Amino acid sequence: MSASTSVNMQTGMRSDISVKLCVFLLKNLGIWMCETTLEQYGRNLMIALTYIFLTVATIFQIRDLYFTWINDSDILYNITNSLSLWIGTVKVSIVLLHKVEFLNLIVYMREKFWTADYDAHEKNIVDKCRRTCIFFICCVTTVGMCVMALYIITPFLSQSQNNDTERRLPFNMWIKPLLMTPFYECMIVSQILILYYVGLCYFCFDNVFCLMAVHLAGQFRIVRYRLETLCDIDYYSHVDEKNPEQQLLRTVDRIYSKFKQCVRQHQALINFYESLQNVYTMIILVQVLMFSLLICLFGYQILLSPHATLGTRSIFALLVVGALSLLLMFTYSCDEVIEKSESIALGAYSAMWSILPMSQPGRLLRKDLITVIVRARRVCCLTANGFFPVSLETYTSILSTAASYFTLMRSNAEG
Repeated sequence: MSASTSVNMQTGMRSDISVKLCVFLLKNLGIWMCETTLEQYGRNLMIALTYIFLTVATIFQIRDLYFTWINDSDILYNITNSLSLWIGTVKVSIVLLHKVEFLNLIVYMREKFWTADYDAHEKNIVDKCRRTCIFFICCVTTVGMCVMALYIITPFLSQSQNNDTERRLPFNMWIKPLLMTPFYECMIVSQILILYYVGLCYFCFDNVFCLMAVHLAGQFRIVRYRLETLCDIDYYSHVDEKNPEQQLLRTVDRIYSKFKQCVRQHQALINFYESLQNVYTMIILVQVLMFSLLICLFGYQILLSPHATLGTRSIFALLVVGALSLLLMFTYSCDEVIEKSESIALGAYSAMWSILPMSQPGRLLRKDLITVIVRARRVCCLTANGFFPVSLETYTSILSTAASYFTLMRSNAEG
């Protein structure tokens, strides 16, 4: 691959909307690389603001739960919002706990995945990964932003439709003086900022996970392709008629050198996978455990809640779409890593090793190919804190559990 093609690849990744969205959202949360001391102060300030908004949101939510309980209002609505807030808080806390390792993963991906020398077939693999990330990340981000917008405008739409003169806030504060100017305007701005940061924490790190996991799977696919074409050298057309044996040995040496590069790349990808697993394993566990309950509660607000208005049902309908999209995004990403890491064994076996002579280098290469096959059979699977691997089967299991919860809630509501 020429230098100009490499530059075009790097430029294409920089202009990739999925990468731009992830970088923008991470910078908003204050989690990004810093080149100067001033930037470091700015990042620390953004992280502090993130935690301030999350803390204030938690206080507001606990207070809202208390007043909802004593007033016998829609307690499940508040529980649903509380769970969404809690999930976002857990995600940002875990990532900040592994901040250095998380940023190193981004740097490694930028330097090794997007700026490497690729041939035409390998470039197509990277482009396919990029299109997959654009689809998932844009869908999840768009739904998330629409949900935030609906939370903000629903009180105003409800007020105008009912010709109600009493002001309303997106989230009830249970304090009448706050509905008077200028407290009302200040509370509107505060709740919008809080909602924005809660929303970012909810889906931002899943977007980054998709970016990392899908490109990791693509790199495994590239290693498989390089192993498949390892011995694809037409050395017979370049045989030195005076000394064909020496020519053949030199060819085997070149093949073995190429094989060692594949092994180093495979090991580097395994190390990347282990770091990704270390950062995200608890986040994955939280996702798997909570999404069944969340999807069930979203469905309850849409179909069964006696307190839900049209605006509330619209919000939770979008939340269901967003939850299903986000769940599909990260289970698909995990499934791709499993499938593509295992396929390296097939790539090693498919190498045209049978054309090599049974010399010492040829036998050594065969033996090392067997080692690669054995190692690739130990698939790289992203797990929920080591309890179980996550794949597309997890997606169907979560939906089945959510349906069971919803059936139980509907039976209780009808009873």
